[in-house]
Amino acid sequence: MANPPVRRRRRPPWQPTRVRHRPIPGLSGRGVAAIARLERERFDPGGAARALRTWAWFVRTPGHRLWSEAEGCGVSECCPDPPELRLFLHAVVAVLPPKDARLLRKQLDQLDDMW
Repeated sequence: MANPPVRRRRRPPWQPTRVRHRPIPGLSGRGVAAIARLERERFDPGGAARALRTWAWFVRTPGHRLWSEAEGCGVSECCPDPPELRLFLHAVVAVLPPKDARLLRKQLDQLDDMW
């Protein structure tokens, strides 16, 4: 007797698909959960890791010294606003457990030295 075909359970259309965001490397599970809570309540999901990647890219790019508040296209991935990025990252550090806050603060200090 042949086995019946396996039916896959479909996701109901009213349930959104889960989108996975890359967390900030090196953080503990508690740190990732704290950031997820902050992003869920005040910002967009994945915003902390995206802000850190954008800040790292910005300070490593030679053109960052030419940054002007009056110029730029307004897209944060293309022409980021440094004070806005730092304010966001400061809020992220504030909600982290002490060990994770030290780790992220160390990463930010290294990037700030390039600024």
